[in-house]
Amino acid sequence: MGTITFNPDDLAATRTALGLTIGTDVLAPNGSGANLTGLPASGGTIDLTASGAVTAGKTLILNTNGTVSQVSANAITEVIGSAYTPSSETVSDRGVMDYNTTADKFMLVARSTISSSNVPRASVLALDSSMAITETVAPTQVSGVLGAYSAFYSATHDRLLVQYQQDAAASYYVGINTISYSSGNGLDIDGISSPVGANHAYGSSIFMHTNDATVATHFPHNTSTSSYVRFSALTTGSDATGDSFSFSGSEVDVGISSDGQYGNYYASPIYFPTEDKMMFLHIAYHTSGIIYRPRLNYGSVSGTGASATFSEDGEDNWSDTERFSDAGQVRYESGVNRAVWWDGKFMRTLGMEGGYAKSALQTIQSAYPSTHHKEVRGIPGTNKVVLFGADDANSERLSYWVVTVTTGATAASDSFAVDGPHEISTDTAIDELSVAYSPDVDGFLVRARISSAASKTYGVRVGRSAPNVTATNFIGFASNSASDGQTVTVQLPSSVATPTQGSLTAGTTYYVKNDGSIGTSNDGFGIAGRAVSSTQLVVEERA
Repeated sequence: MGTITFNPDDLAATRTALGLTIGTDVLAPNGSGANLTGLPASGGTIDLTASGAVTAGKTLILNTNGTVSQVSANAITEVIGSAYTPSSETVSDRGVMDYNTTADKFMLVARSTISSSNVPRASVLALDSSMAITETVAPTQVSGVLGAYSAFYSATHDRLLVQYQQDAAASYYVGINTISYSSGNGLDIDGISSPVGANHAYGSSIFMHTNDATVATHFPHNTSTSSYVRFSALTTGSDATGDSFSFSGSEVDVGISSDGQYGNYYASPIYFPTEDKMMFLHIAYHTSGIIYRPRLNYGSVSGTGASATFSEDGEDNWSDTERFSDAGQVRYESGVNRAVWWDGKFMRTLGMEGGYAKSALQTIQSAYPSTHHKEVRGIPGTNKVVLFGADDANSERLSYWVVTVTTGATAASDSFAVDGPHEISTDTAIDELSVAYSPDVDGFLVRARISSAASKTYGVRVGRSAPNVTATNFIGFASNSASDGQTVTVQLPSSVATPTQGSLTAGTTYYVKNDGSIGTSNDGFGIAGRAVSSTQLVVEERA
C-alpha cells in the first residue's frame, strides 16, 4: 500500500492524493451570495415502503414495521361508555384511584354506603376498548379508616399506595397502606401504618426516586401555618399483606412560609424525575378575600427511603383562586415534564426545567362552578393534559377540556391551546372526582360523587387530534411522492431536502411540526434541519 504525504501548504494536492473533490460554490455571510446554489441532491438516503400516501418534501416517521408514513395529526373519536355503579350502593362519598399497569386494571378506594354500611372500600375495575366497565373485584372494606385522600401506583413495586385519615380508634391519625392485585392472588389489602401520631387529614403520598425507593408522605397542619413530610421506604412481601414501611426519624416541617392563614389543607408532594427535584404544595385557608391560596416550596431530597432529607431552594405562591385543589390532585405529568394545577376556572403549569417557574394563568372558563369537583390527568407520551370538572355555562354538567401544552425553556414560557368543554354526562358531581388513565385502551375512568345518591363512573376516550410523530420517530424527508405500498426515497441526515412550504430563511434551524410541516419553534419532535436557501435545508441529526 502506498504512502500519502499530507502537505499543509498544498491542500489541493493532498485532496487529489486522497481522491477528494470540493465544489466551487461557497456560502457568503451576507449579500447576493448568502444562498447556496447548485447544491447536489445526494446525501444520506434510503428507499423504504410508504404506509399511506406520501408527498414529496413532507416530513416522515419510521414505523415499527420498517415502513414510513407522512407526519400528520389524526383524529381520535370521542367515546363515552355507560355509567357503572356498585351493586347496592345508595350514597357516595370521596374516592381515589390509579391505574395498575401490570394487571391492566383500575384500582379504586372509595367511601360509600352499600347495604346500609358507610365505610371505605377497595375495588378493581376493567375498561375495554368500547369504554365499557367491568367489575373485576367487588368493593371490599378497608378497615380502620374514615376516608382516602390519595392513590399512587408503582409499577416497580406493583403496589397502590394510599393515604387515609384513620378512624376514632386510631385518634384520626394519618395512615398509609398498600394494596395489591393480580389475577392469581386477587385483591390484598395491607394493614394501616401511621407516619405521624396526629390528626392531620387532607394529605397525600407518592413514590419517588429511581426504582421508587422513597415514599414521601405530605400532610398539612389544619390549625397552624405548617405542613409536614415524613419519608419512608417500602419493603414488599408476596402480596400487600406482607408489606412494611421503614420510616425516617420523625416528620419535619417542609418550611413553607406563612402569609396570615390560620390553617393549611390539601397537601400535594410532587417529584420531578428529570431534574431530580421535589416540590411541596398546600392550600392556605384565609378568612377574608380570596380564601384559598396556593403556597409551595421546592428543593432537593438527599438520600433515599428512611434516610431521605429535604433542603429548600425557594418558595412561591399566588393569590388568585376561589377553589381548593384536593390532596394529591396536583401531580407530575411525564408527557410535558410539568405539574399541572387546575382550580375549575384557571390552569397553570409548574416546572423545574431550567429552574423553578410557573406559567401564566390560562383561563378555561369564564366563571367558577359552584361545586369543587375537578381533576386533571395527562395522556402519557403526548403533550396533552385533560381537565375534568363542571361546565359552568352548561348547568355544571360533568365535562372535560383537552389542553395541548407547548413547553418552553421554563414553565414561564409554556403556552396552551384549549379544546372544550365536552360533556361527559348530565350529572352534577359534588366535591371530589376520581380519575385515572389506561394507555392500553386509551381511556379514562371518571368517578363522580353524586349528592345524596350513588356514584357514577364512566369510561371516557377523549376526542382529540393525535399526531403520529413523537420525540423519537422522525426519520427525514420524502424525496418523491408515493402511494400506499410504493417506494419512497427518504432523505436522511446530511441530505439536502426541499420542504414543500418554501420561504425558508438561510441559516435558521427548523423543527418538525405535528402536521407534516416545519417551523422555527421547538414542539418537542426534534430538529428537521438548517436552511441553506429559501427553498432547501440540510437534514440534521436529531438533538
